[in-house]
Amino acid sequence: MRGGWALCALVIAGGALAQVQPMFEVAKVASAGKPYRVRAWRTPERLEFSAAQAADIIGFAYGFPADRVDRRPQWMYNDYFDVAVTTPSAATLAEQKVLLQKLLEERFGLVMHRVSREGPAYYMMAGPNVKLTASTEGEEVLYPEFRTRLPEPTKTPRSGPMRLICTAKHVSMSDVATWMYSLVKMPVSDETRITGFFDLEIPGMPINSNGDVAIEAVRNTLGLEFELKKEPVETLIIDGSREPGGN
Repeated sequence: MRGGWALCALVIAGGALAQVQPMFEVAKVASAGKPYRVRAWRTPERLEFSAAQAADIIGFAYGFPADRVDRRPQWMYNDYFDVAVTTPSAATLAEQKVLLQKLLEERFGLVMHRVSREGPAYYMMAGPNVKLTASTEGEEVLYPEFRTRLPEPTKTPRSGPMRLICTAKHVSMSDVATWMYSLVKMPVSDETRITGFFDLEIPGMPINSNGDVAIEAVRNTLGLEFELKKEPVETLIIDGSREPGGN
């Protein structure tokens, strides 16, 4: 069903953009060894990535985490790119993603198909006592930062393992689900039906990767629930690609 909706959105958005003549910008900025951090910005006329790996750009364009983009050639692991799509008039994020897909096909030679296999996945849902603080920020960010820090020292002796505090600004529930995916190491679907953007502060987070502790911390602090199910999980399989040249 998800693939069907994605195809429908692609057709509709493609028709809406038939008259738009976008400008595609691609430049290789570094090879292996560069510190890795995805950075992206958006205005209604421009979608831009800085020092991003191809798998992250592909995943963003098609709505997949980078680790579900398979059969990547080695240069996709080694190289970093500045990529941008600019339009002469305002476009929605969904429309910009369609144009980003076109850029990947034209400039990266991307050819791929989808496969679906049944596997475990978490459904993130609103519990009976949701506790969220509406964001004071005013602008959508494409890759919101979830930062961790140590709690303030106290005179009370600590019992049990050290826990961190995670903070994030102006995030949606979809952003929280994506972040939780990186902690529980399996897909997390946002089924909360909660809209808007929020500022979060979550104590009790694990220092090392521990999905169970992360779920407990989010449940206790935000009032969100997680249910483990089995469902079809899609993966993008790359059939062909090429390392792009600069503009």
